Amino acid sequence: MKHYLQFYAVIIPGLELLAVQELASLSAHDIRKEQGGVRFSGTLDTLYRVSLRARCITRLQVRVGKCHAMQWAELQHHVANMAWERFIPKGAKISVHASAEKSKLMHTDKIAEHVFNGIHDALGKRLHKSNASEQRVYVHITNNRCDIRVDASGERLDRRGYRLQSAKAPMRETLAAAVLQWMDWQQDQPLIVPMCGSGTLAIEAALLARKIAPNMQHDFPFKDWDIFKGKDWKRVFDKTNSMVRDALPIKIQVSDVHTGAIAACRDNAQRAGVLADLDVQQLDVRKLKVGNDQPTGLILCNPPYGLRIDMDGVQFYRDLGHVLRDSFQGWRAAVMCPDWKHEKALALPVRRRLRVKHGGLWLDVLDVSSNDVERAGKMNDQKVQA
Repeated sequence: MKHYLQFYAVIIPGLELLAVQELASLSAHDIRKEQGGVRFSGTLDTLYRVSLRARCITRLQVRVGKCHAMQWAELQHHVANMAWERFIPKGAKISVHASAEKSKLMHTDKIAEHVFNGIHDALGKRLHKSNASEQRVYVHITNNRCDIRVDASGERLDRRGYRLQSAKAPMRETLAAAVLQWMDWQQDQPLIVPMCGSGTLAIEAALLARKIAPNMQHDFPFKDWDIFKGKDWKRVFDKTNSMVRDALPIKIQVSDVHTGAIAACRDNAQRAGVLADLDVQQLDVRKLKVGNDQPTGLILCNPPYGLRIDMDGVQFYRDLGHVLRDSFQGWRAAVMCPDWKHEKALALPVRRRLRVKHGGLWLDVLDVSSNDVERAGKMNDQKVQA
């Protein structure tokens, strides 16, 4: 009989629904979204599969137990009676991260201390030896109800390992993957990524299209757990690896005006194993054009909007809007936009928007459909004639 675990996936706020869809495609069960996270259940195979293949998830946690506590001794007692031996290996170093709201126990440092002591009460001599293994424990108390989870990801899952060189204001890999899924880009459709920076959008597109799992090289702490099954892990790992497709039928067009960004993009793509899938060139986006005979596709734009880069962001969005209207009629476009001033300067009808939190700021990913871009071009022509 398979034993089901309870999971919590940490998500960039705004990507919860995309994460739900992704988890459903990876055969997770009982999926429930909330602000900044998704709860679901599954087996150890689910843990392995989601850890390797999920593209939108920042961190994955497994519930150790839950309880009701209004006193410190009560909290420590409940924690001591949870099945920690399943998740904490011998000699592990433990760090506890606590949060609380609307509860009797609100002092997060004391919460962490009593949970830590409870784990030691449960495991005793098991923790007396020391090794390099570190296990993170998360406890959240709401209305005196405690949810206690152990980290299954180690390093954040958005840190794929390929981006050792970074341009200014880089996009998180999980956000880049989510935008591609939101736009439903397919590998046989032309894709252009101007202002590529360190190449995250283009690299994530190539990984997605070729079905290269993003976390195949990741070091997961659950490999040290007592419940870890090596044979099952190898089976899931090998199946994931067998899904990889050959090179893309159409190369992704990638460009940036800065020499340093081009070099970073190339190096990062090389480490990700997808450099051959990219056509990288140095080019100012304001000079970007496509041939009249080229089939339409998708253009992804993460412009430097002036909040973290010293420039006139509003004017840049105005210029970008002209490029999309003049040279990309019939194309779909997704544009990262920080506020209404930049959206107004872009001057393109917005079909839908995805509001996300990125770098501590809320911004919109604007979806401009092919008809909208074409209609915007006609509207602009009519204004000129008038």
